[in-house]
Amino acid sequence: MRIHSFLLAFPLAATLVLANSIPSLAAEKPQPAQGTQNQPKKVWTNEDMGQLRAQGLISIVEPEVNEAAAPATPTATAPTELGFPVYNSRLEDPEWYAEQAAKLQAELDERQAALHEQQMALAQAADRITQPGIALDKQSAGITPDSGLAILQAQVQEVQSELDDLSDLARQNNIPPGVLRS
Repeated sequence: MRIHSFLLAFPLAATLVLANSIPSLAAEKPQPAQGTQNQPKKVWTNEDMGQLRAQGLISIVEPEVNEAAAPATPTATAPTELGFPVYNSRLEDPEWYAEQAAKLQAELDERQAALHEQQMALAQAADRITQPGIALDKQSAGITPDSGLAILQAQVQEVQSELDDLSDLARQNNIPPGVLRS
């Protein structure tokens, strides 16, 4: 009986010791110095920028451009030392358009394949040819086969619309149409 009561009392005693020690540990945290709270805050103005830059406390990511020296509509600057053109914006870079078009085309092909697969499954179901079970490892297109088909068609249309928007953007930025097709 004594061993049994000891086994019950030990966890209770350990809990009480921990409960008393946690607040005392929290009370021993170092407090911030009181002297720094009374110092006035410095507000930096545009006139202070030169001083901050000289101390190395700020940096400018973009170089300052003199508007009189900048051309009105730059498309690409002179090639760099390696021979690669430098563009002011990604919207002027034909490689960016090619990458985006390739990504969208891959997604469009994938969604069209899923749509075609769903259409074939519906056609086979009409002829009473169905799969032996439900593929639980694949995402379901919709609640009903018809709604799933409508969802897949909307997804194909959405990607096609994004591809058309990219084509329009390329045309506005004077990118040759063949860049998007390669």
